[in-house]
Amino acid sequence: MRISIRHVIVQEFAPPARSVIQKMRLRPRALESQHVMSWGIEFDVDCQLRERQDTFGNFVQTLDADGPLNKLTVTARGEIDTFDTAGLLRGEVERFSPEIFLRDTDLTECDPDLRAFAREAIKGAKTELDKPHFLMRAVSEAIAFEAREADPVSGAEVFKAKKGGSGDLAHVFIAAARAIDVPARFVSGYLASESDGAERAPDTSDLHSWAEAYVDGLGWIGFDPSICLCMHDGHVRLAVALDWLGAAPLRVAPTQSATRSVDARAIVSQGQAQRQS
Repeated sequence: MRISIRHVIVQEFAPPARSVIQKMRLRPRALESQHVMSWGIEFDVDCQLRERQDTFGNFVQTLDADGPLNKLTVTARGEIDTFDTAGLLRGEVERFSPEIFLRDTDLTECDPDLRAFAREAIKGAKTELDKPHFLMRAVSEAIAFEAREADPVSGAEVFKAKKGGSGDLAHVFIAAARAIDVPARFVSGYLASESDGAERAPDTSDLHSWAEAYVDGLGWIGFDPSICLCMHDGHVRLAVALDWLGAAPLRVAPTQSATRSVDARAIVSQGQAQRQS
């Protein structure tokens, strides 16, 4: 599938920020499931931009802009050809053993209730592959999905609230998976809207998050509890980490005390992928 993406992040500062340092993960990597045909990142202010790869291999852009700044707009756009690999992650160079992704973080720490839920969810699992599948279904049934703009919170908090966004459900899945010794990690990216091609509400965004779990003999597989499906050709993968903090598309730190409002929208449109012979 050919996917066109336009991701716009508008930030406003009051009072104006003297300077801004931004860390972004806004450049997707090429994988077997996604071929990056074109991609660019634009800004509406004069700035210095550096790009590197982080510990997990994600492309990280650091923007340094002097103020005073009332407003800053970042636009990432490009075209990706995606291919359905039945959820399997292929073509990725793994820098760490899967056991690293059993490590708890503040956002993925499992409390007793969530641990009991995870153990109950995998009862009847006959194979290692059954475990994350059973867990994804259980999380999807237990937690109501609601689109929201706030940053994801911890899996334990979401499990108590019984509702959350895609990143919140990913944290629940990851915390529960690690509790049953299944390595799991957080993925940020985009998901092609089911209503693509139809009239869209102005506040609609295709920003999305899901999880990946490691299965011996198969490797990493994408699980999206917010839609109760494995990763497919509607998903575009941006970054991966232990939790949202390490995979967030945008991290901002104004160098003076200023109120910052952020409006982030991503619009994904679908077309037919052009396969090369």
